[in-house]
Amino acid sequence: MTRARRARKHPPAKASAAHIARALLSISALAIMIVGTGAFLLSYYFLHEQTARHLHTLISFAASESRNAIEFRDTKTASEILQSIPQAEGITFAQIRDASDIVLASIDARADSGIGRLADWIGNERVSQDVVVEGRRIGSVVLEGGSEPMLRTLTGLLVWFVFGMLLVAVCALALARSYTQRFTQPIWQLRNVIKQLIENRNFNQRAPASSLAEVEDLRREFNVLLDEIRMRDHLLTQSNAALRRVAYVDALTGLPNRAMFEPALQKTIDACKRSRTRAALFYLDIDAFKSINDNLGHTVGDELLSQIAARLRTWRPHETTATRIGGDEFVVLLSPLAEKADLQDILSQLHAQLETPIEHGKIVIHPSTSIGAAVYPDVARDTEELVRFADHAMYAAKSQRYREGLVTHWQTSPTIGEEPANSDWIDANPAAM
Repeated sequence: MTRARRARKHPPAKASAAHIARALLSISALAIMIVGTGAFLLSYYFLHEQTARHLHTLISFAASESRNAIEFRDTKTASEILQSIPQAEGITFAQIRDASDIVLASIDARADSGIGRLADWIGNERVSQDVVVEGRRIGSVVLEGGSEPMLRTLTGLLVWFVFGMLLVAVCALALARSYTQRFTQPIWQLRNVIKQLIENRNFNQRAPASSLAEVEDLRREFNVLLDEIRMRDHLLTQSNAALRRVAYVDALTGLPNRAMFEPALQKTIDACKRSRTRAALFYLDIDAFKSINDNLGHTVGDELLSQIAARLRTWRPHETTATRIGGDEFVVLLSPLAEKADLQDILSQLHAQLETPIEHGKIVIHPSTSIGAAVYPDVARDTEELVRFADHAMYAAKSQRYREGLVTHWQTSPTIGEEPANSDWIDANPAAM
């Protein structure tokens, strides 16, 4: 009920072009009707006056010609005089009378047709004139008519009037369309800019200039608004990018963090399921990293993490995705893994990539990493199992490397004139971690 009422209160909006065209056509039609009606009435007035003058001229001629016929009561001559009046003059009734108003001759051509009735409605002119000889009235002449020629003239004028109205209407329609386009085209251009702005978010577009002052003012204000929107959109994009970096990128190393790793791992596993390929996950940890922080400081520890991350980023970059899980733990996802790939050979390559010495001022660090590997779908059916197996393999590798004495150590570089210092080995027992 409420929606129906709202629909009645707010009819569908119409295009401004339709409103302008309708207004121009209405004004043109009204002007044509007023001018046409005035011209028609003026023509009727002048034609009526001209007909009356012509009848007076015609009756004067008939009166002068009928003097002898009236004096001698010659009805034949009187009839000939009346019949000599041209039919084109439109005389429908004529009489010649003597002094006693006795009719000597008469013509009655008044028709009961539609044209005749229309002629009577328009108004036949009836005139009479006395026939005077030497100051003495000897008779009279009566004429009636003249409206049929006027009607024919008015009919012709009406035809031309209708034709002229149609011609003016066509011209008005063309002018209405031209002016409508002139007024509405800038609005349509502005609308198209807004539409493309919404669809493509292209804030570099600008509304074209307009010759209409009001639209030009609107265009300038709109372009200023676009500049403001573009600036805010740029700031919003930068803010979103910064938030994304905070949410998905490790601030220290620049590698993806755990939040980004988990969906990326799931996406890789899904792709492997569809393509029936394999993927390897390497879980690695820097041996005795806590001792680096405790003995050399967090600055050196951060440098070590950054260097390890940089080496992971450059190791087989087109096949792997490296992620810092947290602390000194990293994972590397290798996909696709070739069917004949030797996992131990890949592990050796990764150790070689990571365990070259790192210089930090006078300190040279020899990093040691424990790496565990798991292959999907050889040992795991989903992401959780893959991470769990890789984690267990990493701890197994860490225990093996401790037993073999392969741990991170560092030494101080000698300055000029100094003897090389003995290497200081970081305590690599489990308690030191």
